[in-house]
Amino acid sequence: MLYIVGTPIGNLKDITIRAKEILEKVDIILAEDTRVTRKLLDAYNIKKEIIRFDEHADENKFKSVANLLKDNEIAFVSDAGTPNISDPGFRLIERFKNEVEIIPIPGVSAITTLASIANIPMDKFVFMGFPPAKKKRKKFFEEVFNSKYPVVIYESTHRIKKTLSELKELEDFECIIGRELTKKFETIYYGKISEIEIEEKGEFVLIIKR
Repeated sequence: MLYIVGTPIGNLKDITIRAKEILEKVDIILAEDTRVTRKLLDAYNIKKEIIRFDEHADENKFKSVANLLKDNEIAFVSDAGTPNISDPGFRLIERFKNEVEIIPIPGVSAITTLASIANIPMDKFVFMGFPPAKKKRKKFFEEVFNSKYPVVIYESTHRIKKTLSELKELEDFECIIGRELTKKFETIYYGKISEIEIEEKGEFVLIIKR
């Protein structure tokens, strides 16, 4: 049995009852970063073996997981949020989808967290993840510009100002920006890019109105 478990994106109280129960009952937890997952488990006094499994996992790691799955129930978690949403996950699922039962344990996602307080209809939208760091950025932002639906993207603290500047070159978009969602310094911004004075610190989610 392999459980794909959604975890909090910031506030540890956002863990679901079911996710907590699964983490308590499995034999082993695969984690994108063992240190991050250990903090979550410590908060709920869950004592489990944690094994690192990230997007750089090699063939030896896959073989090791295959052996563990023969006699153990395993949960996989990413650093925060729902695995496979701009996080590791798909390679693990692709490898074992025909060998073990894979069960999704839904949880928090930064996408739906911000969409829930958007001041525009979000019955249809496009999620594009993180903009490329260097190559193909122009093409990425042209796709944002040409979308018929609101576009959701993620951005890091190091590139948020650059991304907003490049978006503004195409159009002074109306947007909703979430900074540090569910965390102590959570901030929500509404308005045109030119009107928003953003604090350049933390993790960001943007909804760009089209």
